[in-house]
Amino acid sequence: MKDTSVQNTFFNQIKDRLPNNLTLVDGVADALNISNDSAYRRIRGETALDFDEISVLASRYGISLDGLVKSESDTVAFRYRPLDEKLFSFENYMETTLEDLERIADKENPEIIYVANDIPFFQLFGIPEVAAFKFFVWTKTILNYVQHKGKKLNLNEGITEKAQDLGLRLVEAYCKIPSIEIFHAGTLESTLNQIEYYHVSGLFNNKNDSLLLCERMSELVDHMQHQAEIGVKFPYGKELPEGILEMRSGNYQLYYNEVLATDNTVLARSGDFKMSYLTNNGHNSLMTTNPGFYDNTNRAVKNLLSKSALVSGTSEKERNRIFSRFQEKIDELRSLIK
Repeated sequence: MKDTSVQNTFFNQIKDRLPNNLTLVDGVADALNISNDSAYRRIRGETALDFDEISVLASRYGISLDGLVKSESDTVAFRYRPLDEKLFSFENYMETTLEDLERIADKENPEIIYVANDIPFFQLFGIPEVAAFKFFVWTKTILNYVQHKGKKLNLNEGITEKAQDLGLRLVEAYCKIPSIEIFHAGTLESTLNQIEYYHVSGLFNNKNDSLLLCERMSELVDHMQHQAEIGVKFPYGKELPEGILEMRSGNYQLYYNEVLATDNTVLARSGDFKMSYLTNNGHNSLMTTNPGFYDNTNRAVKNLLSKSALVSGTSEKERNRIFSRFQEKIDELRSLIK
């Protein structure tokens, strides 16, 4: 009798990644360009998948093959798409991230844990000036895009219409998924340091833009504080829809760690589907669906949570202290610029 346990596990992982409007047999048939009957035979284990078919399905649905086999190997496979001026842009990165978010949100009991070394990516897009600034810093200063050589930042140019649309969709998708975020002092300071660097280096086309960014950063901090207060995420600048507080009550928990600063780490899961994200070289992302890696990282993050203070919900005194400190840092930068 054929042992189809690994093949069954593989198909279960594919099923976890399919949108609700697509059946497993249709997803497999479409990916492999075979009939539904042939797909059924593979799903039932009557026909073994060959290596090429496994490769196609794993690539289509973002499955880490090393996670299929319960071995003692210390090797973990990651999806790695480095940002590149021509091959893989920020818009490509946003599209891939949106697909992952929508896949997670589409399943039962989704959750995201975000250890933030910088302002969480999803919080930026409600404020166009902050989004435009961060995009420019990433592409000019970190990634050294040729198109920005000798160019100063003009906040009035903003970001492309496509990027703005993707950004708003990212915010909406993220707000629907219950999440835990862990901040520390450097979460805000990295962006403030970038504003100071651009001001001192004369990289703003309009000298007043550094002060404008301080104002917008202050507004963003107010928004993040309000989200923590009510325990619900919602897009900046939008009214809370009626009933959303009751519907999403407690879907946002914010912790603050006084001492430990770790890498940007995002853990996402829904049911048995687990994804882990790490950052590399500033903003490139490494993603794996390896369950062992997720579980080990999750244990480390839970240990970090146990040494952090909850500042969302009823923790008013601690929350006000933390966010007042953030605002003071913005005021310090504003005074330096003036």
